Amino acid sequence: MKHLLLAICLSLSACGAIGIGSNHDTNVYNNSDQTINVTASGGIYKIKPGAALNVHSTRDISVKSTNKKCHEPVINSHPNGAAIFLDIIPGIFFGIIPIFVDAVTNNLYKMPETYYYTCAE
Repeated sequence: MKHLLLAICLSLSACGAIGIGSNHDTNVYNNSDQTINVTASGGIYKIKPGAALNVHSTRDISVKSTNKKCHEPVINSHPNGAAIFLDIIPGIFFGIIPIFVDAVTNNLYKMPETYYYTCAE
């Protein structure tokens, strides 16, 4: 019983890994007149003009248009504040384990939910 209780407490203290904002999906909308190539940790995706695609990535996403005059933005991840806060406050009782679990599962950072690409020539 003690082992089960300890396992539950440890899993609850790793908040990013159990779903508090562990968002690695970004819905990329192509508002330009050209096809864009989106490079993420899962590969390279083509998105046609006026279309959208849900892209899964555990790192930054780069966007490149077939039009060489268009900018090439990078969609950056940002800190997962809720998970980090909960890793520290209740996690203080378990030492480094909660932050370690979220770091190993790549849940200390998250991607924005949506991104709109428009070619600005």
